[in-house]
Amino acid sequence: MKKIVSVILPTFNERENIKEVIDSALYHIKHPVEILVVDDDSKDKTWQYVQDLEYKNVRVLRRMKNPGIAASIGEGIEKSLGDIIVWLDADMSHPPKHIPHLLEEIDNDYDIVIASRFVPGGKDLRSKLRIFTSYLFNLYANILLSGVRDYDSGFIAVNKKVFDKVKFPGEGYGYYFIKFVYECKKNGFKIKEIPFVNVDREKGVSKTADSFFKLLKWGFIYGKEVWKIKFGR
Repeated sequence: MKKIVSVILPTFNERENIKEVIDSALYHIKHPVEILVVDDDSKDKTWQYVQDLEYKNVRVLRRMKNPGIAASIGEGIEKSLGDIIVWLDADMSHPPKHIPHLLEEIDNDYDIVIASRFVPGGKDLRSKLRIFTSYLFNLYANILLSGVRDYDSGFIAVNKKVFDKVKFPGEGYGYYFIKFVYECKKNGFKIKEIPFVNVDREKGVSKTADSFFKLLKWGFIYGKEVWKIKFGR
C-alpha cells in the first residue's frame, strides 16, 4: 500500500499561481495525497480563493499571526496527516512535476530527498544575479557544513518519522532549510539529492526582490546563520 503524501504550500499573495501549482501536484502525484495551503493572511485573499475552488483533498490553513515561511511550513507539518511530507514554493518556480522523483527515492528507503540545482542534471534558470549569489552561498555552505550541494533549495520530501528526532526550526526566512538539513545530516538520516530545474516565477511578485543590494543583504544573513550552525556563535 502506498504511503500518504502531504504537500505543504506556504503562501502569501499567490492567488495568480496557486491553482496551477495545486492542479499540477494533483496530476503528477500517484500516491494518496493531501495538499495543505498554509496562508499568511494574504492581502489578495489566496486562502479564500482556494477555499472557493472546493478541492476534495486540499485543506486551507489561514494564519493570522507569526508570519513567515518557516512558521507556515512548521504549522503545515504539525497538522499534516501524511507519512511523507513535501514542501515547495507556491509560485511554480519549483515545478510539481518533480515531486514523483522525490517520492521514488523515499520509497527507495531514503529519509530526506532534496530537489537540487547543483547535482548533475540540475539547473537554475532564474536571473543571472540570483544564480550567481545562490552559487556563492552554497559554495560557502559546503565548505563549512559539507555533505549537501544545495543548502537553500526549499524543495524537499521528508519521511515523517524524521520529525520524531529532528525538531523543525519553525522561525526565520529561507535559512530554516539549512538548519533543518544540517540537523538531519548530524542525526544520521539518509539524504539524497536529485536534479531539478529551478525556473523563475511567471506571475505575481517575488518575496525576495531581484536587486543586488537586497540579495547581498540576504546573503549576509544566510552566511551568518551558516557560521552559527557550524560554530555555535
